[in-house]
Amino acid sequence: MTTQDDTRIVALIERAERETPFCDCGEPVAAIAQNREIWLRCTALKTSTGGTLQRLLTTLASTGHTRRLLIDRV
Repeated sequence: MTTQDDTRIVALIERAERETPFCDCGEPVAAIAQNREIWLRCTALKTSTGGTLQRLLTTLASTGHTRRLLIDRV
């Protein structure tokens, strides 16, 4: 990745956060790096560290919240 690529990525993230500052639920959104991807996500959704049931409940609760892929395979 070049410096020019880094600059484009930062600009993309900043634009996405500026265009969608809040989720429909009213919570702020933020760019979150996860598994070599960058997502724009509602900050009300925390990454689940619990067991299978906790991850399932977190996934079900995330329906309707902002979660948009910005960059794939950083």
